[in-house]
Order: sequence, then C-alpha cells, then structure tokens
Amino acid sequence: MTMKKFLTMLFAAVLVLAVACGKGKEAESKEEGEDDQAPQTASAPASDTAAPAAAAPAAAVSADAATIAGAVKFEGAAPKMATIQMGADPYCQSQHPTPVQDEEVVVGPAGELANVFVYIKNAPAGNYPPPATPVMLDQKGCKYTPHVGGVQVGQKLDIRNDDDTLHNVHALPAVNSQFNEGQPVKGMVATKTLDKPELTPFKVKCDVHGWMKSYLAVMPHPFYAVSGMNGQFTIANLPPGTYTLVAWHEKYGQQEQSITVGPKESKQVSFSFKG
Repeated sequence: MTMKKFLTMLFAAVLVLAVACGKGKEAESKEEGEDDQAPQTASAPASDTAAPAAAAPAAAVSADAATIAGAVKFEGAAPKMATIQMGADPYCQSQHPTPVQDEEVVVGPAGELANVFVYIKNAPAGNYPPPATPVMLDQKGCKYTPHVGGVQVGQKLDIRNDDDTLHNVHALPAVNSQFNEGQPVKGMVATKTLDKPELTPFKVKCDVHGWMKSYLAVMPHPFYAVSGMNGQFTIANLPPGTYTLVAWHEKYGQQEQSITVGPKESKQVSFSFKG
C-alpha cells in the first residue's frame, strides 16, 4: 500500500469517527434537556389537581365566636299521649314488644320538653355552604327518626326504609316542592335536595301508616338545634351580636326572645311551654 493511499484511508476513518461522536453528543444533550423538562410537565397536572374549582368558602368561625346553650321546659302536668295502634300492619306491631306512645308531646320527669326546634331568626351575614354529609330521615319500627330535625339549603336528605314493609313518604313543604314516593323494599333510600329556606318545620307523613309523622325545617345557615330528651340544646360558633332566637313546637307553636352574646361568651337561655 502506498503512503498516499494509507493517508487517504486514515483521514476517512477520522472523519467518520468525528461525525459519530458529534451525533452522540447531540443525542446526549437532547436527553439531558428532556430530563430537565420532565418535572415541569409532570407538575402541570398536579397543579391543576391541587386547585380545583371550589365552592365559596364558609364564613370563617371567629376566634370570638359565642355559644348559646339552653333548656326547654313544660309547665304543668304533661298531657298523656295516645298509644299508637299498629294492628293494621302485623309487621309494625311485631317490632314493638311494648305499646308505643305518640311523640307529639314528649316530656321528661322534671318537665324537660323534647323535639323543640330552636334557631337564629336573623343570622349574621355570610356564606354557609351545605355540609357534605347528608341528613338521614329513617323509617324504623314504623316510626320516623328523628321526629323533628333540620337540613341546610342544598344539603342532601336521605330518606331510608329500614322496615320490611311498604312505606309511602309524603312531604308537605310550603315553599319547596312537595313529593310523594313509595318505598316498598327494605333498604330503599330516596335522596332529596331542598333548595329554598323553610324556617317553620313542615310535616312528613306516611300515607300507609297514618300514625307516622316527622317535621323538618330547611335552614339557610347552621345556627339551629333540636332539644333532646333532657330538654337541652346548643347553638355554637355564633359571631358576637344581638339575635332573635326562635323555639318552635309542633303542638304549642313558637316563641321568640332577643339575646345578645359577647365575644367568646357562653350564654344560657330558657324557654317554657304550657298546654
């Protein structure tokens, strides 16, 4: 091989090697660039997920929030409630080994009055989104539970049949749309959403079992409660101010009283009903 031919072949080999190395560096540089961008690409969806369109926030609970705690009493001798006759439906009767009393007036041994719906009539201005947890109105033992309750505007209301017999849920609101639905199968749940305030509780009844009844209010805010078997109720997280407090009973109507609560104050109030 001549010297000229050898030099020509050597030059060609070096040229090929140089081109190959250049492409390798270009590919390496491209891969490094892609690695640098990868976290940004991944973080874009994460950012979208972290900040979804959310409902308007609820009015903040003030550090100065007050509490109203109260008691409801019945004056005089408590009326004797009628015994519910369930013989028309053997299933209903079989669920109660002892007679069941009507719940229109439930009075404790010391005059405690249960099932009184208490609420703030002139609630403070603010946005009060409905709770995510539904309110349950249960039909068990051919009775509605609770007997008196409340739900916020827009909050889901689950009405469940826990009995192995037919019930027909007939709601009679004055402002919201009425509904009338049968629930023939145990375990059935009807979900409703009431979108208008209804401060005076309306009646829910069963068209199959005439003794079944419940009362439900629809509130634009969370400042309400129902007196328990001990006659007690509590309304918490209330901003300081002067309010009209209303107590409603299905038989004895309603009463109002003005109350002023200061910062962090816990104030006791009382209502008294008589027949």
